[in-house]
Amino acid sequence: HLSIRRQRQMCIRDRGTYKGVFPAADCPGIEIELTLHNDNTYTMNSSYMDRSEEPIQQTGNYTVKGNLLTLRAKVGIGLPAPEYYKVEENRLRRLNAKKQPITGELADQYVLTK
Repeated sequence: HLSIRRQRQMCIRDRGTYKGVFPAADCPGIEIELTLHNDNTYTMNSSYMDRSEEPIQQTGNYTVKGNLLTLRAKVGIGLPAPEYYKVEENRLRRLNAKKQPITGELADQYVLTK
């Protein structure tokens, strides 16, 4: 087990901004910029490529337990399900709703890098 001090150090080290492009069915991809702030809040900007729409901004709180990052959006329209990521060295890997890695030929595209 990691000590509480070590867990805190991991959290501090892993804060910052991560970027990547997630696959999308109806456009070349979704540009994602996720910033983990020092106060356990986050900001995520999502931009659909090849579209003139404004980026979608989502904010909320996050927790890190071991190498599992959980994002919980602030209440907007309805209550969105939490999002899960595996914390790796200088990157975050998107997990599915069951906290398991996404599989298939696009699996490697669900990564955000610092």
